[in-house]
Amino acid sequence: MKLLIAIDDTDNLESIGTGRLSRMLSDYLFERGLIGASTVTRHQFLVHPDIPYTSHNSSACIEAEKKGRIEEVIAAAKEFLMRNFHAGANPGLCVANHEEVPRELSAFGRRAQEEVLKIRYARDLAERLGVFAWWHGETGQGCIGAMAGVGLRGTENDGRFIGLKGIRDIKGTMSVRDILDATPIRAVMSGSGEVLDVREEIDTLGWVRPELRGGFPVLKVVREKEKWVPEGKKKSRQTKKMIRE
Repeated sequence: MKLLIAIDDTDNLESIGTGRLSRMLSDYLFERGLIGASTVTRHQFLVHPDIPYTSHNSSACIEAEKKGRIEEVIAAAKEFLMRNFHAGANPGLCVANHEEVPRELSAFGRRAQEEVLKIRYARDLAERLGVFAWWHGETGQGCIGAMAGVGLRGTENDGRFIGLKGIRDIKGTMSVRDILDATPIRAVMSGSGEVLDVREEIDTLGWVRPELRGGFPVLKVVREKEKWVPEGKKKSRQTKKMIRE
């Protein structure tokens, strides 16, 4: 059985981001024998002036093999967040069995990408669906993104991998075949949906973040100055992205 463990609103502008903290949480739970192999995805929500967020309004969700009891995982995750969230943050945590994510929670995640959602609604929904949600801080608003992260990861069709075996070791120019051999990525595709031949070469720019599509990691690339490069890569924001993810 696999667990989904999502967190949100753990950082401030000077701290490491929620993405990196989620990967640290994954390591923490693994080292305690509570989870097995894991991946981490980033999920983007609506950016709106009525939504307080740190930088990009996104949450992170861990998918992992369950080794310990879910109550033990929840207790350890809460302990970790209480020791590691940053001043001014309002952290949230949501934990669910992957096979048991309610459709209404996935719909909630989609709404968070299009609407300004209220904290009270999120908490009432968690209680009604029987989904574990925890929050802390002055507002506890992180529960919205954490719940939405679990809901979206449960669709197996949303998010960008920020924690996946091999993706942070890839540098320079590599063939599609080499990328597929070095990682769990299933395909490299153009923005139009064309699957690239394994002989095509990709200038990775040191940044490979595949998307979750149909339950599998798929790397999207675009043509830039006669080269294939990862879609979504912004050179001007390279340093900031490397720090916060």
